Amino acid sequence: MDSATPEVLIDAPGHRGRLARGFAALGIRGENPAHTSAVGQTAFNWIRVVFGLALLYNTWTSLSWQHKTAAAQALGLPTSSPVLHLLVIVLVFVQLAVAMSVLFNRGVTPMSWIGILHSLYIWVIFQHGGDFGQDGTDPGVSMAYVVMFLFLIAGDQHRTNQDLSKNPYMTLARTVFGLLWAYDAMMKFHPYFMNHFVDFLTSAETTMKGTWGAGYDHLFVILTNAIGPHLVPVLVALTESAVALSLISGRGLRILAPVGFVLSLVIWSTAETWGGPYPLGVSTSGGQMFGNAIIYTMAFCYILTLYNPLDLLRGRR
Repeated sequence: MDSATPEVLIDAPGHRGRLARGFAALGIRGENPAHTSAVGQTAFNWIRVVFGLALLYNTWTSLSWQHKTAAAQALGLPTSSPVLHLLVIVLVFVQLAVAMSVLFNRGVTPMSWIGILHSLYIWVIFQHGGDFGQDGTDPGVSMAYVVMFLFLIAGDQHRTNQDLSKNPYMTLARTVFGLLWAYDAMMKFHPYFMNHFVDFLTSAETTMKGTWGAGYDHLFVILTNAIGPHLVPVLVALTESAVALSLISGRGLRILAPVGFVLSLVIWSTAETWGGPYPLGVSTSGGQMFGNAIIYTMAFCYILTLYNPLDLLRGRR
């Protein structure tokens, strides 16, 4: 991970103390300005607003009976329990506070840390530390939110100091994002995924039966069978591996970040059945949160801003 020296990092405003020394010890010193694009704050603001709206919608759907029932099952409490009612109310107020902070750009950094703690709580209590079953290939929806909150902190730091070489949070967010993709890629090399790839698509098609989404998903089933039902999952696993390596190293992102963005959209709209907290829609997600892949697309918006693919057309390396 390239960039400023540890001494410069420690002396930089907002990064003094043990945390800064910890970043420096880990080699997390900010993005290399020789590799990044010219970045203004406006692009980061738009991503923040979109994510804030997603958080606000998550908060609203957390008031649903379905969420209350899921919380009762996770905690082993009856739905009539006063403790359960109090917990749901507290969690909703926390979510609302974080969403409003992100949406209106007030206290973004401290509230993002609270958002990280809340996401980890959902990850442990509702998602049981991730989906480690045979048909699970991601480390849990909430971890995508952790990445987004890290990017929000990095974006808030950028607002006061636009020198990316002194913004270790941006490098931390990119690296953690890459590690999530590496985990996902590793799980996709599992024989079960390789042998049941088409089954994932047909299952999603069945879930969306009676909607236009079923026809959309069926197109991918046809395409997969035409290319080869065993070849396509290999290509997906290799592509995710390449995206993960690019995110972790910070190299080749002008080419591979768009690939990851498009792949995330495809996964969200097929295997994840447009996953989200939709009270009247096709599917729902654990903890009443938008699905994993669509949050990945928001994270990729930060990467695409930092490593603008249009720079390739301008002749920049």
